[in-house]
Amino acid sequence: MKRVIFAAILLAALIGFNFFCLVTLEKIKDEATEKLGELYLCAEGGNLLKTASECEKFTDYWHSEHHILSRIVRHELLDEATMSVARFVPLAKFGETGELASEINRCRFLIEEIWDSEIPFLRNIF
Repeated sequence: MKRVIFAAILLAALIGFNFFCLVTLEKIKDEATEKLGELYLCAEGGNLLKTASECEKFTDYWHSEHHILSRIVRHELLDEATMSVARFVPLAKFGETGELASEINRCRFLIEEIWDSEIPFLRNIF
C-alpha cells in the first residue's frame, strides 16, 4: 500500500512540475511575442537609434529568459532563436531594416514553434 501512495505522490509531483514548466513557457512566449511585435513596429518606423535601443533591450530580455528556457526546452530551436536575436542589434545599427524585420518574424516563428513543440500533444510525444 505504501508503494501505491508513493507512486501516486510521484505522479502528482511529475504532473505538477510539467504544468509549472508549461505555464512558465507560455508566460515567456507571450511576453517575447508582444515585445517582438513592438520591435517590428519600431523597425518599420525607420528611427534607427530607437530601433537599435529597443533591440538591445530585447536582447538583454532574451538572455535573461534564455537561462530559464534552457532548463525546460530542447536546445535546437532555442539556439536558433538565440542566434536570430544576436543579429538584431547589428542589423538595426547599420540600417538593414528589411533584414531586421525578417529576423524579427523568424524569431517570432521560432518562439511559437518552441511553444508548439512543448505542448503535450500526441504528435509531440511519438
